[in-house]
Amino acid sequence: MRRNLYLHYFGDRGRLHISESQLRELIAEESGPARRLDEAGDGFSLSFDDAHASLNEVAPLLRALEVPATVFVPTAYVGSSEHFLTWDDLRALRDQGWTIGSHSVSHALMSWHHAHESSAEYAARLDEECGRSRETLQRELGIAADLFAYPYGDACDAARAAVERAGYRAAYTVASSMDWDGDPLRTPRLDALPAPPVKTTEPVGFTVVVPAYERAEILAEVVTRLASQSYPDTHYEVLVVDDGSSTDLRPIFEEMPANVTLLRGDADASFRAGQARQFGADRARFEYLAFLDADVAVGEDYLWHLDWVHRQAGEAVVLGYLSGYNLHDLEPLTGRTDSHTLDNVAPLGAPTDAQRVILDRQREPPLRRCLDNLDWLQDPWRLCYTGNLSVPKALLERIGGFAEVFRGWGLEDVDLGIRLHAALEASPASGGGRWVMSRWAMGWHLVDPEEEVRNPFRKPKPVRADFERYLTNLELLRTRHQDDPTVQAFASGSRADVEETCSRPKTVGIECGGQARFRSTVHRTMHRVQPGGMPTNELLDRVAYGKKVGAEYVYLLGGEPAERDDLASVLEAASFADWISMQSSGHALADPACVARLSAAGLRGVTLLLYTLDETIHETVFGEAGAGLLRTALDALASSSLEVDARLVVMPDTVEGLEALAAELARRGIDVGEVCTTDPALDARVRALGFDPIPAAP
Repeated sequence: MRRNLYLHYFGDRGRLHISESQLRELIAEESGPARRLDEAGDGFSLSFDDAHASLNEVAPLLRALEVPATVFVPTAYVGSSEHFLTWDDLRALRDQGWTIGSHSVSHALMSWHHAHESSAEYAARLDEECGRSRETLQRELGIAADLFAYPYGDACDAARAAVERAGYRAAYTVASSMDWDGDPLRTPRLDALPAPPVKTTEPVGFTVVVPAYERAEILAEVVTRLASQSYPDTHYEVLVVDDGSSTDLRPIFEEMPANVTLLRGDADASFRAGQARQFGADRARFEYLAFLDADVAVGEDYLWHLDWVHRQAGEAVVLGYLSGYNLHDLEPLTGRTDSHTLDNVAPLGAPTDAQRVILDRQREPPLRRCLDNLDWLQDPWRLCYTGNLSVPKALLERIGGFAEVFRGWGLEDVDLGIRLHAALEASPASGGGRWVMSRWAMGWHLVDPEEEVRNPFRKPKPVRADFERYLTNLELLRTRHQDDPTVQAFASGSRADVEETCSRPKTVGIECGGQARFRSTVHRTMHRVQPGGMPTNELLDRVAYGKKVGAEYVYLLGGEPAERDDLASVLEAASFADWISMQSSGHALADPACVARLSAAGLRGVTLLLYTLDETIHETVFGEAGAGLLRTALDALASSSLEVDARLVVMPDTVEGLEALAAELARRGIDVGEVCTTDPALDARVRALGFDPIPAAP
């Protein structure tokens, strides 16, 4: 049968890239007589996932070699950053004969049933991922896309059903061979990249280190799951390091297998998780270390998922996913019960998709922006949680292990991540070290609803005294890495987060993600673009934070909040605030019914992000979006009860019309709150017109 081969990126820049020489060799091999004889002459297909910008570079080469190709597009990512193709790029590939297929809307792992979803809501979300992506390709490219590639190759039953409902002719997964049962909606594809060298066909050896401090009941669940791994027990050990508990933890281990051991660390009953982890690492007998927190439960195949990465990735730091991390403190405010507790965590041996997942609201936004490809991040160490982390023991030893100076909760793992990153950056380019995010090496964060939380950010009403130890650790981090500007920026931002949390801010801004139907030519300059926009649950979490700190004003910004189907529910959740306003480019507000609906849901004000009202200039800035929509929106807003002001954006195309725009707004009684410039060279001209410009950074 035909060999279906998949790739991601073209070039010599790192992981998931195929170089020109490698691609030429691949095509020659697949087209050669030996392959044709082996495969009964059915040939091969070549596809690229993710719509990466490097396809602009590979297209001429494939055209010269007369090799057709398919690109599978996650539609929310198109044009969202320099890493991805634009719609114009995709139209050009279409015209060159490329096949365009869907890779969903937001590239979500489709087997993940979010904890807050009902079964019907889960199915509806998958239908949206499959159906809306197809509709978008039809609208933007004029094609009836009938091919689909499952994100991460995850063709679970629910995903397959959604693909079928959306009407795709064929759908592709990821496989290790072309063995196939003939189901067109689970057609296998093979990784076309050259296979990395594998040191051994045997499973690698793991020492799992768990620092423990009190919480015996949760620890018992965690240890039982580790003792029940499907991994060969000759290839792993579990070292639980008691970090000064007053509770006797020994009864938990009385019936555990021989490879599960309780150690008494050099503890002083002061909660020193980094030192406890290092105590275990120093006694490890295997070459790979897996660190888990004492409240992180894993599935029985957890170590197999780590093994798969380490045997392929060279010197890698593997970040396992943490379901339910950084969320449970907001449940009393949202009315949800999303936490993983001992009562609702899936039992051992349950099917993988029986365990619902709670997205990590802290790591999801950066992970989504880079499609989990941490090579694109300047500072992947920000995502370094030692609650679920795996590293080669030799690498940990090379950087000196966990620092002893950190005490109490927080930042010992960030410090470790910074030093790991420096070591990986110094690794040789060929087979060098890298960061890997694994959504398969899942850990479920267990909580005790009755327990007082250690993380000061999660306390119901935190005060500065709660952050004393954290701020000390933050200063240690800053001084230890004072020559690294990314660390200094992290420290400044973290201190600002503490100040905001403790000062009970009157205003909380909620970033909606920067998506918009009509985007200006400087859209990414104006917005923190989140492909697909921020998920509803993350917006509601941010609203709940505003309620937690007693905010009086809620401001929705980023792209076009008015286009969100869930905006009314977000506004209703923010009803605790005295005033709710949002930023809008205005196009979506041309419908008076939309304005009335948002007003009824609690919206009180709108800040219009305006460039021009001139028809010709507007078309230059926004493409086909008509300036008439803006004038209609201004009329709709004038007849509403909403308070309207404006933020004017000045760019080279619009600076000439600034005075006329301001005069038109004044005639309509709309105040100009800010004037921002996309280029500092425009500042003098703007000042000459009587305005005080600010930079247009989001």
